[in-house]
Amino acid sequence: MKKLIIACQIVFVLFFLVKALSHIDLLKQIPFPASLSWNSGDEAIAQTPAKAAPPPAKDVTDDDLQKERDLLTMLQKKQKDLEARENALKAEEQKIAALKKEVMEKIDALKALETQLTAKLDTEKAQDEKRFKDLAKVYEATPPQKAAAMLEKLDVRTAAGITINMKRDRAGLIWGFLAPQKAVEITNEITKSTRRAAE
Repeated sequence: MKKLIIACQIVFVLFFLVKALSHIDLLKQIPFPASLSWNSGDEAIAQTPAKAAPPPAKDVTDDDLQKERDLLTMLQKKQKDLEARENALKAEEQKIAALKKEVMEKIDALKALETQLTAKLDTEKAQDEKRFKDLAKVYEATPPQKAAAMLEKLDVRTAAGITINMKRDRAGLIWGFLAPQKAVEITNEITKSTRRAAE
């Protein structure tokens, strides 16, 4: 029995030595028959093809959300641009409103001035008409020859104003003593003033 224990111990020690040597790769240099190889599991492990390297770690910034982030950034930029344009348009609208107000004030001032000028012109016209009527009475009372000599010395506008306000028969008597050129000028002025009054 003692021999059996010693034999087992020797086999056991040899077994551990072979195992230890196989780990040190010394056994690979020693040719062993396939039946004696206790290393068949290790060879199988060694002969199995190496697993493919795991895919590289995915970059967190390269994920699908990055597109959304980029889109959000672009939309925020566009929103800022639109807000800037809106503010610029509001400023322009305020400027235009101020200019419109200024123009309307000037138009109102011009209308008031036009009203004043029209009133003054109407007053002057009425005064001129009254003056011409009064002068026409004086010229009617003057002998035709003297009245014609006086009309020839007046400016055309005044002579026409006086002649228009005279009675026709008295104007006709005076007209006979006027120089032909002066009579033509007075007639032209009367025609022009009649057209202006019609307009």
